[in-house]
Amino acid sequence: MTYPDMPASTALHVDIRQGDLPALPSNAPRDVGVLIRIEDDMSIRITSPVGGACHLDATARTVTLDLTGATDAAAARQIFLADMLPGLLCHRRGLLPVSASAVEIGGRAVLVTGVSGAGKSMVAAELVSRGHRLVADGVVAISTRPGAAPGAKALVLPGIPGLTLRDDAAARLTGRLATARPARRLRAEIPRDRHYPSAQTVASLPLAAIFHLYQTHAGPPLELTPVRGMAAFTTLEASIRQLQEGRILRQPQPIFAALSTLLAQVAVFVLHHRRDWSAPVIIADRIEAVMSDRSTS
Repeated sequence: MTYPDMPASTALHVDIRQGDLPALPSNAPRDVGVLIRIEDDMSIRITSPVGGACHLDATARTVTLDLTGATDAAAARQIFLADMLPGLLCHRRGLLPVSASAVEIGGRAVLVTGVSGAGKSMVAAELVSRGHRLVADGVVAISTRPGAAPGAKALVLPGIPGLTLRDDAAARLTGRLATARPARRLRAEIPRDRHYPSAQTVASLPLAAIFHLYQTHAGPPLELTPVRGMAAFTTLEASIRQLQEGRILRQPQPIFAALSTLLAQVAVFVLHHRRDWSAPVIIADRIEAVMSDRSTS
């Protein structure tokens, strides 16, 4: 079994097995967190909040799942394969995992970042409903290719199919988002489904721009501000998935170097927007306008 719906050619390809986990080594681990334990050989043991455990071997090529004891086996599997493993796999393979949504506009990828609940997936869904193609949603893998030739662009890798929307957000897109198959409820107790747009790319794309969302409760409906230097660095660093574990796992390619390479290649914008149901439409309008200007400049 391979990673759910993921083409074998992608950088996140991994073999998945179900059964007993290997015994923990006797020597001390490199790091022990609440849910993640990193061994000296860089193998990783993960537990989920609903029980069960999984093991990523030292080669980062094989995952073993043990869902024994999980109060909800399907939820535990979802947590491991969609929430926790992608970021760790990225770090092991020298990629940057970003909590974001990515959409193709004009043959290039646009990244939408922000804290949980900022509206990343809703903006991506709005853009997809206008004819653009989804690249990834949730954990977005970026190849910065440190040391690449001048002018080389960072690449956004295709992600696990689909994007995740709350029920109330999805209802506002009824009839506008063409899907390839029915939506799937991820966890019974959370009103969110994975939706599968018909238009999703399976190719890596050059990253053109990053738009970071900030919600406000007052002020104008939307403010767009270009950010550079340390402001851009701290904005993007806050969106790196499993940042602490990444600092341990990617020692030959530190996160600072990867982010610095990325920010030398890509423009970063901050979008302050009012918390309102009209925000995704307004944000999508502005992103399209910025990308149109950049394509002609």
